[in-house]
Parts: sequence; C-alpha cells; structure tokens
Amino acid sequence: MPNPDNDKQEYLKNIIIHTLTSYDLEEAIRNITMELGKLFNADRVHFRLYDEGMGVFSEVIEEYRKNESIPSAKGKMIYPQEFDICLKNRLLEEKHIYIIDDVNKSEYPESFKQLFKNLDINNEIVFPIFYMDNLESAFFITNTASEELLSKKNLEYLMPVAKELSIGTHLFKIQNSLVKKAEYEKILREIIMEVRLYERPQQIFEYLVKRLANLYAVNRAAHLQVDSEGNFVVIFEAISDNQPELKCQTIFTSESFKELTAHMEHKIVVINDVEQIKNEKLRKYLYDNNIRAFMLYPLEETIHIAGGKKITDRIMLCSPVPRKWTGVEIENLELIAGTIDVVYSDILRKKEVNEIQETFLASLIHDLRSPILGEQKALEFLMSRKPDTTIQDIAEYHLNMYTTNEDLLNIINNLLGVYSLELGQHEVAKEPSDINKIINDGIKSIKRLADENEDTISVNTQEKLSEIKMDPDEIKRVIINLASNAIKHNPKGINIKISAEQRDNEILLSVADNGVGIPESDKVNIFQKYPKAKRQIGTGLGLYLSKQIVGLHGGKIWFESEEGKGTIFYFTLPI
Repeated sequence: MPNPDNDKQEYLKNIIIHTLTSYDLEEAIRNITMELGKLFNADRVHFRLYDEGMGVFSEVIEEYRKNESIPSAKGKMIYPQEFDICLKNRLLEEKHIYIIDDVNKSEYPESFKQLFKNLDINNEIVFPIFYMDNLESAFFITNTASEELLSKKNLEYLMPVAKELSIGTHLFKIQNSLVKKAEYEKILREIIMEVRLYERPQQIFEYLVKRLANLYAVNRAAHLQVDSEGNFVVIFEAISDNQPELKCQTIFTSESFKELTAHMEHKIVVINDVEQIKNEKLRKYLYDNNIRAFMLYPLEETIHIAGGKKITDRIMLCSPVPRKWTGVEIENLELIAGTIDVVYSDILRKKEVNEIQETFLASLIHDLRSPILGEQKALEFLMSRKPDTTIQDIAEYHLNMYTTNEDLLNIINNLLGVYSLELGQHEVAKEPSDINKIINDGIKSIKRLADENEDTISVNTQEKLSEIKMDPDEIKRVIINLASNAIKHNPKGINIKISAEQRDNEILLSVADNGVGIPESDKVNIFQKYPKAKRQIGTGLGLYLSKQIVGLHGGKIWFESEEGKGTIFYFTLPI
C-alpha cells in the first residue's frame, strides 16, 4: 500500500526539478504556483517579488486558482500598504512562514480584515523565499473555507522545500535580471541612435514618449513643460485605448506640483495610486482623465550662459489602474530619460555653438568690411587725385584712413585678447597706476568717435584717488570698450558720463549713458563671448573681454539698464 507521505515528498521533489528545468522565471513561478496549489488542495496560490531597493512587495505576478469563483488578486494592487509593511517586518524579523489562521483576530487592523474579505481568505500561509538571508519573494497559499491547509503535516512539507525553491528562484531572478538588462541596453542604444538623427526638440520628445509608452505598456506617456507661471502643461503625448487628449492642458498647477513633490522638485515622483494624493481637485482631475498611477521624471535643461541647470520639463508615464512601479522600472526610466536628456543637451549645445559661430562670422565680416571699403574709397581718390591737389585737400582722407585703421586694430586686439585668455596665456602686468590718468587717456582714444556721433563725454572722479596696482593698458581697454559701446549702440547726441570714487578697499568706476537701454531679453547674454542675438555692429568680444580683464584684477563688473532711459556699467578694482 503506497505511503501518502512518501507520495507528497516525491511530489515536492518533482516540483523542485520542474522549477530548476524551467525556461525562465515566469515559467518557473507559473509551474510552482500551480503545483503548490494542487499539492495542498489550496483555493489560490499567488507569487509576489520583494523589491529590496523600494522596500516593498510587487503586485501579484503569477496566480493559480482552483476555479473561476475564487477572487483573483492578480494585477489589482489589492494588498494595502499597511499589510505589506507589517508582512515585510515580520518576515525579515522571523525569517519564517507567516500564518494567518483566524482572520477575525482583534490584532488585525481594519485594512487587513477588508483585505481578507475582498480575497475571501479563511486562512493563508505566506511562504517567504530567502537567499543568503535576503528576502527575495513570497508565495501566498490560501484557502477560502477549509482549514486543512494549516495542518501540521502540510507545514512540515513546506519547510524542506523552501531552501531548494529559494536557490531556484534566485537563479532565475539573476538570469531574468541579466536578460532584462541586456534588453534595455539594446533599447537604449537604439533610442540614442534614433534621437541623434533629430535636430528639433519636438522630434526628440515625440519619439521618446511613443517609445516609453510601448516599453512600459502604459496608455499615456507625456512630455510636460513648465509655463511662465510655473504650471506644467502637456506638450506632446502618446495615448492609446481611446484616452482623452490632454495636449496643451495644464496637469499640475505650480501649487499642486509643489504639494505633490513636497518641494523636492529634482527627484522622480512615483505615485502607485492617486488615492494617496491629498489635493482633492488634482485627484479628481486625474480620475476624470483615467490616470490612477503615474511616474514623473525631471529633465534638466543645461543653461550654458548662466553656467547652471534648471528643471523645465517632465516625462510622465500614466496607468489607468493602480500600479506598483518597481525599482527596476524606475531605474530604467531614469536610465533612458536621463541619457536622452544628456543627448538632447549635447544637440542643443552643438546647435548653440553653430549659431554663435555663424553670428560671430557675420558680425566680424560686417565690422571688417565697412572700414576696409572706406579705406579702399579713400585710396582710390588719392590714387586718382590731380597733380595740383594740396595736402590740405587730402588731409581729411588721411585722417579717415588713420581712424579706420584704429578700429581695425581694436577688433584684432580684442580677438587676440580672447584667444590668449582661452589658452590661459593672458597675463596682466600690474604696476602702481593713477586711475584718473587712465580715464583721460581712454577718452582721448575715443574722442573722435564721440565727436562724429555728436556725443558728449564728461568725467566725474573723486580727487586724490589712491594709486593701485593694475595693468594700465588693460584697464584703459575696459574703459574704451564700455564707452565705445555706448557710442556705437545708441543714436547720435547722447551724453556719456565716466565716474570713479573710492569705497572702502576698492575703487568703483562707472560708464553711464542716456541712450536706448538694453532690451530685457538681451540682458542675460550681455557678457557672453559671441551673443546669439544679431548685433548691428560688433563681434560681441568687448564686454566679454572686459569682464575677463576685471576678473584678472580681482574686481567685479555688472550693469543696470532701463529701456528708453539708458545704461550704466560698473566695475571695481581692489586697492
């Protein structure tokens, strides 16, 4: 007569063998849940992975049910967070099977009792899988009516199989992780190659949201951008299953977003169930648009001019049902979106460099062409003059050629100055110098230019300014650059005032004009090497070079400007 205990032990061995010879993790878990269900005559067996990084259990991945009348737990996020926390703590502390033998015990909170009711649980065994003392997963073996599951023999049969199952599932988990990693690396390479073909941000983000929607099997992936009021608006989206369009709509106001992120705006936002959102208005909006779970990934826009970064965009993945996003899903989103962010910044940087080069070349050609043409005309006249032409008749042409050459030399000197700065070879030869003398020498250099433009230059300097160590030629260049800019970029007839006064341990100098002022949109770029905005004249090197020179002297330079009222440039020199 066959021994039923021996049959059961043999059956358990077969389960282990079947597990270890499965094709992948999904097949192994599917086989185990089914075999455990049959072996213990359970009504339901399901499996959940433990995500150590997130410190939570996953949703139900695989499930066996004796018949269709047994409530399903798969893909419904039916386990409350309170239960998972309690379960995790208990399993990690005891490293033992967790038995639920009386669902009406007073020790169970109401959320537990509601869970038992929803799943029609009469008794349940939570069978943990540990590997090297690390919790990796758990099988949930349930009966809805019979208490046979909790018999002593059944529990004794489970214990010896735990170690073998832990080794098997661990091996499949590693294999699955490596396969998924290889898949994502392949996907990432494909995405990068595709994105590098695009030049416009629109193409990049349209492609990205479509690819992410397919990859994560979500019904909505969107690219959000912050508007002038700090609200997040949908720019592009990929939707399926007849979802309502949200393009050009505000999903998060500035206030609701700050409340949602708790002011941690640089971190990824993960919402498994919008029920956890306290803002009732936002929660209703998400419900109305069939969004029950989502992830928000921040994209950093590199601000090349300011030398920093700011968050201006978000990638949003939405689920129509509560969804427990896994650590792997979050990690892969960070990897893909973060890499695209870098590629996107690289594309923008190249585009910016190209624009700068084009602007610089156009401006340089303009600057050089005008004086050279003027000199050409003067030379043509001198070459064709009559023999009886007097020196007085051609003196004006000589003067024009002289001043034109001065302008050309100034442009070339600025170019050489910037070049030596970028090579780290620009040195300042400091010596005790009188700032009043330097200002007066600078005014002499630009007086002709001011006279031609019918401008007036006045000087207001404090008497007996301290002599300080500086490079007189370089500081003179700063004064000339600031004053000549005021002349060149304003209409005729302006007043230019150059001032200097001693304050504590520094001398404050300023060059003020009552011209048209600097437009608000240009202010952030004013000290940039080659401004992106087209200029009427000038290569844009003067102010950039002036800032570097003042910096080499240990000083600071800044400006104040109001459109229609004029501009004041200030700079300091330490004593």
